[in-house]
Amino acid sequence: MDRVALLAHQLRTPLSAINALAQGLIRRADRLGTSDIQAKAEKIWRASLRLDELIDTILSYTRATAGGIVLNPGEFNLDELIRRVCREQGGQEPTRPFKLQIRGLPEIVIGDPILLEQALVIVLSNAMKYSPPDRPIDITARMRAGMIRIVVKDQGIGITERDLPFIMQPFFRGQNAKKLPGTGLGLSLAWYILKLHGGDLEIESQEGRGTKVTMIVPETNTTGLSYSI
Repeated sequence: MDRVALLAHQLRTPLSAINALAQGLIRRADRLGTSDIQAKAEKIWRASLRLDELIDTILSYTRATAGGIVLNPGEFNLDELIRRVCREQGGQEPTRPFKLQIRGLPEIVIGDPILLEQALVIVLSNAMKYSPPDRPIDITARMRAGMIRIVVKDQGIGITERDLPFIMQPFFRGQNAKKLPGTGLGLSLAWYILKLHGGDLEIESQEGRGTKVTMIVPETNTTGLSYSI
């Protein structure tokens, strides 16, 4: 399957779910109770979120490959950004345990908060997608050796030893993840965003035992660097 066909397939999956659920509501509206309507509406909402996420990732990747993503640095509170993103992502799976530990971050960080939020959302979304909904996700953030390290650890399907060296290549998907929705663009985009900040992305994983993704960000970055993906 070529890249365009892959993207079309991934977009069609949530769109088909939205279509089928909406038609079911139309046909059975007079026979459905409030709880049934609420359940179907929630499924439509989740499918629409997935579709929006896919479109946003594809558009951002297209901008990145065309050199259209540049830093717009400013001062912001990284602690507040991390807590808000975790709260919003956790709201999509209210029963999933989120364990958050933030220590010793500077009150003010200089960087692009919109791009860094996008990178964190990508990493958190992956942790949620590739692990059962009852398994916790651990998020820690602290300063070390002059760099901020944000670590997201899940207890999901993990990545095979064979696939791990290629996992940040655009469009690459691990063998054990191909039945799950995804474009294979998210981690390469997150890596690109962190590199623009003078940081990096590190991944440790074992198949069947989960994945740990470390986002490394300098405390201060006011100049955009150039990287290709």
